[in-house]
Amino acid sequence: MSDHNTLQTAVQGFKAGQVKGPVESVDPYSAELEAFGGDPVAYAQHHREAVLSEPVVLGVRNLTKSFEGLKAVDGVSFDLHSGEVISIIGPNGSGKSTTINLISGFLAPDSGIVDIDEQSIAGSSAATVSKHGLARTFQNGRVFGALTVNENIAPGYRKKLEEQRPFKQLQRYPLLRWVNLLSEAAVALVHGPKVRRERADVRDRVGMEIDRFRERLGTRRDDFTYTLSYANRRRTEIARAHISEPKLLLLDEPTAGMNQSETAEVLEQLQYLKAQGHTILLVEHKIELVTALSDRVIAMDGGRTIAQGEPDEVRREPQVVEAYLGKHRELHTTTSARHSGVLGKQNAIEHGQLADAEREGDANIVRDPSRVLGKPALLTLDGVNVFYGQVHALQDVSIGVPKGSIVSLLGGNASGKSTTMKTILGLNQLKSGTITFADRDITRVPTRWRVLDGIAAVPEARRIFPQMTVRENLLAGAYTRTDKAGVAEDLERMYERFPRLAERRSQQAGTMSGGEQQMLAFACALMSRPKLICMDEPTMGLSPRLVEEVLEQIAALCDELGLSVLMVERQAELALSIADYGYVLQNGRIRLHGRADDLLADPRIREAYLGG
Repeated sequence: MSDHNTLQTAVQGFKAGQVKGPVESVDPYSAELEAFGGDPVAYAQHHREAVLSEPVVLGVRNLTKSFEGLKAVDGVSFDLHSGEVISIIGPNGSGKSTTINLISGFLAPDSGIVDIDEQSIAGSSAATVSKHGLARTFQNGRVFGALTVNENIAPGYRKKLEEQRPFKQLQRYPLLRWVNLLSEAAVALVHGPKVRRERADVRDRVGMEIDRFRERLGTRRDDFTYTLSYANRRRTEIARAHISEPKLLLLDEPTAGMNQSETAEVLEQLQYLKAQGHTILLVEHKIELVTALSDRVIAMDGGRTIAQGEPDEVRREPQVVEAYLGKHRELHTTTSARHSGVLGKQNAIEHGQLADAEREGDANIVRDPSRVLGKPALLTLDGVNVFYGQVHALQDVSIGVPKGSIVSLLGGNASGKSTTMKTILGLNQLKSGTITFADRDITRVPTRWRVLDGIAAVPEARRIFPQMTVRENLLAGAYTRTDKAGVAEDLERMYERFPRLAERRSQQAGTMSGGEQQMLAFACALMSRPKLICMDEPTMGLSPRLVEEVLEQIAALCDELGLSVLMVERQAELALSIADYGYVLQNGRIRLHGRADDLLADPRIREAYLGG
């Protein structure tokens, strides 16, 4: 079964009330669904009609924003009623993230109106907008890694504090802000019974938020968030946004980077909030989640609204199908026969067409990480052990990446994938084992020299320089090189390979869409002329069309330039569809490995990758 169908099945299970989540209290969604005879369609239609008679919480009129003459948002208008859930969808670069950044005060609009409860907030700071009752999460996830789960969630309630912030109304006045700061410091040092009661109330509220995700966060509330999996960091962020009981909850890709079972789990939590009457504005690429949760959907492309209405109506609109999902295309003809089409191999799995049995001799070859697929490995990890304190993060991990090949490193959350990537880059110290690159032992070599030797990285969450232009970011990618003529030549090649970057060469990188930033991160890595690129979640948060484009680029570059690629990817079937070989990690150990086409057909990969 494909990832698409897995999520759809999970969604249907939640709709029908067949799957139970971590909240053991009475689920208002299940109760309301039962009132309609368990018919999710009838319930959704009733809710959709009911909320339209409620007051408008958020009003947006003719919102516009341009960057260097490029209209990122062009005349967007909509109303969001109390208790309503609206999702904004569209391809990367369509203006979704810019729209919610304008609403939440992270960007100032060029023109237009944004009202919360009929009070104008257009152009107000993010802090001011928050005081009007808006709370949000972010596409890439933002938690304080050196703080515990408890300590990350509690600040979300700060704007509601009274006793601990006796002069908080002075915060808006720069000359008097010091009075508020001194009063808070004094209360922290000497606090009376009212302050103690308020602190106890905050602890109780934090406990309630953690209780929503008790199966995932319940035992980890005192753990530092840097030790959490990506999915649990996202759950922590949602809890922090919700603790203040906002008038409007704005969620930017809340399930990005989560597998199907985790996505369905978060969907249940959002259904719970919806049934409680929360008003939610959602940006999300996973159409099944959008359809299951939303009252209305707004589809954007090129900064404009191209469709608006009920979820099923919008997803059937031809403009939306073409703009958001894109048309099916085979991989470029320049790629080799092994890359016969991303979606083609997915369909083969969906129809139960199993790959050929393991070829003769492969069983002996893959036991030696220095030889994979009958070829010597460019990169070899042999018996690598890594610890985080007392936690044995990698246990005797051995992998090999041959020259000119794509190797996928797969596994569920907290399985050790990102730890392996950081270890290859020299960011983690080995307890034991060896790392060899281009026939040279680099086990103790610092990160700088590994980069100079030809290892480049495309890190998770698109870590580009947001205040620098696209051109400046690309030049930064070539900082290890001294051949100015070659750098200038490669710069033009990047513009040819990624036309969207050429269009935005003078634009600040932080103002681009997530998909465009991913392209830029990829191009920056190529500017160093590497032998090996380590890619951590290259398709995270991208639309389906851009997912295939990114994978096509990876396959084409591997064939055309002879690059080796080690790719960490949560979307296992997509990753394996262009890979030559794959390794599956579980709890820090290699549990499964083999040719990519064999792994695609192996049912054990779902148990290891999706958690069973």
